[in-house]
Amino acid sequence: MKHQEARFVVEVTPDDEIVCRAPKQAEQRIQIADLGAVYVETNDSGPWGADVWWLLNDRAGETKVTFPQMATGEEAALKRLRLLPGFEMRGMNSTEDARFLCWPTPLS
Repeated sequence: MKHQEARFVVEVTPDDEIVCRAPKQAEQRIQIADLGAVYVETNDSGPWGADVWWLLNDRAGETKVTFPQMATGEEAALKRLRLLPGFEMRGMNSTEDARFLCWPTPLS
């Protein structure tokens, strides 16, 4: 295994749900229909730590699924998230502690 982030396994189920299985953690899941927001959260732990995370929140604002950049299956999850109307990748190059709203797109 090339990097620790690959130990997180993300999948999009046939029922249109994103599921994450992380080492020594309970399985996380959210239906796409229940999504309220998608964030990218960055921190200053790179290059030694996982410094880019995806956070999927429900409509009540509770984070239901989190996984790092380079998680196994990340591309399939991002392919599905890119189908959300107005979804935009934000903050991927940040090296600071920050959170970026990717969906719904903030009003200009």
